[in-house]
Amino acid sequence: MASAGPPNVESVALDGGPSALTVPAVNTAYVTVQVCIHGTTNCQKIDHVEIDTGSVGLRLIAAGNADGELSLALPAETNGSTALAECLEFADGSSWGTLRVADVTLPVSGETAANVNVQVIGDPAAGSPPASCTGTAENTVQTFGANGILGIGPFINDCNSYGACNGAGSAIYYSCSASGSCSTPYTATLAQQLQNPVTLFAKDNNGVILELPSLSGGGATNPSGVLVFGIGTESNNSLGSATQLLADTSTGYISATLNGTTYTDSYLDSGSNGNFFTDSSLPTCPMPNSGFYCPAATTSENAMLSSPTSGKTSAADFEVANASSLFAANPSYTVFSQLAGPNTDPKSLDLGLAFFFGHFVYTAIENPTTNSPPYFAY
Repeated sequence: MASAGPPNVESVALDGGPSALTVPAVNTAYVTVQVCIHGTTNCQKIDHVEIDTGSVGLRLIAAGNADGELSLALPAETNGSTALAECLEFADGSSWGTLRVADVTLPVSGETAANVNVQVIGDPAAGSPPASCTGTAENTVQTFGANGILGIGPFINDCNSYGACNGAGSAIYYSCSASGSCSTPYTATLAQQLQNPVTLFAKDNNGVILELPSLSGGGATNPSGVLVFGIGTESNNSLGSATQLLADTSTGYISATLNGTTYTDSYLDSGSNGNFFTDSSLPTCPMPNSGFYCPAATTSENAMLSSPTSGKTSAADFEVANASSLFAANPSYTVFSQLAGPNTDPKSLDLGLAFFFGHFVYTAIENPTTNSPPYFAY
């Protein structure tokens, strides 16, 4: 595992999350992010920002009812005349807020990016979410599970890097009126969308490696890991012998085969706390853990991941344990490697943070200039 510090390695916390949470987080990787008003030393550090290789953009919870939220008055992002807002739909809900502009620093590594478009979730200036912003609202620390999210997925921009946001995907942009209503759908250009902050770094800007420890016994309390920026840009981030699984250039998906079923919409996502797939032979847990599987005995799963374009493959083995039993027997644990649950997309194997333990997982960002697709490796 790389050592945290300059020029490109950030410390990762794997604890129970912000103190404001009424139920501690499980299998969530956090970093601290510093945001500043552009060109000034007027800054704020935000801890417990979730690392998400499955989305794009820095999003911070607005100050309200918990410590650690954004209180710095960042300037609004505008389209030249009106302020902008966004609704982002996640797998389990949606977040609503204004768009702001900030200089961003990862304080341990020292990596910096200037004039970054940032979403401020739950910002009162955005008013109430419009009816088109559907899904369970996740606009507070308690509902979101973090003080923000650092989206460092395989794409450069929030919607896609080849066109404008037009409301057809999970990210929907809006323009705001002088009265403060932000309900008018807006087609955001590439420059106006949230960017992948990594792509704005001076050097280590083509991807990330999330390096997490192996878990003896399948769980642990507050272990630590590191987030390495760049792939092949420094002596500590070479690809080595890891197999490149080139992803679809439009969706970022790779393919997976598990128990005789092919899942064409598959991916590796640090923002998912378990491994999620459809398997009717595995019983789900009773409430409050109904989002996970609860088999009578721990089940070994042997998946094979493959690139839809290159045909390269890589084995991805993991275990599924009874989530309710894990939680009851290990109340102090903040991470588990055997968590899994059903997926709302029957065509998807989502290898979440549970799979990342004991692996160095690479997420390479697309490069339209060189026609290079994104890829995963581990």
